[in-house]
Amino acid sequence: MKIKLFFIFFLTFTQISCDSNLTQKKSVYLKNIQIPDSLKGKDLEGNEILLGEINIDQLKEFTKHWSSNYNPNSDILAKIKPLIKKRGIVLIMGTWCEDSEREIPGFIKILESINYDIKKMRIIAVDENKITPNFIEKDYELINIPTIIFYDDENEINRIVEFPIKSIEEDILDILTGKTYKHAYYK
Repeated sequence: MKIKLFFIFFLTFTQISCDSNLTQKKSVYLKNIQIPDSLKGKDLEGNEILLGEINIDQLKEFTKHWSSNYNPNSDILAKIKPLIKKRGIVLIMGTWCEDSEREIPGFIKILESINYDIKKMRIIAVDENKITPNFIEKDYELINIPTIIFYDDENEINRIVEFPIKSIEEDILDILTGKTYKHAYYK
């Protein structure tokens, strides 16, 4: 009889505690993105940086202290959205680089605002000499970073180098509409 009472008490208590958990709001935890050591390096001051081909989740995890107070022009975004969908993008940047820290959060905000599939963007993180361990950057005639290259199929349309001439979204629109666009280091 004692065992039966204990068992009934146990089931009742378990049921009550489970029910009370159902009424509590569940916490939402952000997934901790793992960045493999093979993508980590050191800058000239010994600080950890990313190197090589990375994905957007790894970039966001590593640069979560970067912020974007950038407010893109919504009228220009509406014009960019249909033009960029089928375009390829290569972003070459440095996680150690102040110019990348200044420009890239706003650029990513633009892409997210227009629902561009950022996961298909190729992101290459370089060191202070603008080099990756596998020399991926050699294919892109890199001058300065960040460099944002837009492609139509396999052909480069144009690129933004280090900083926009007008604004990020205006430069993107000029590039995608075929207007004459010369980046800051155009010769």
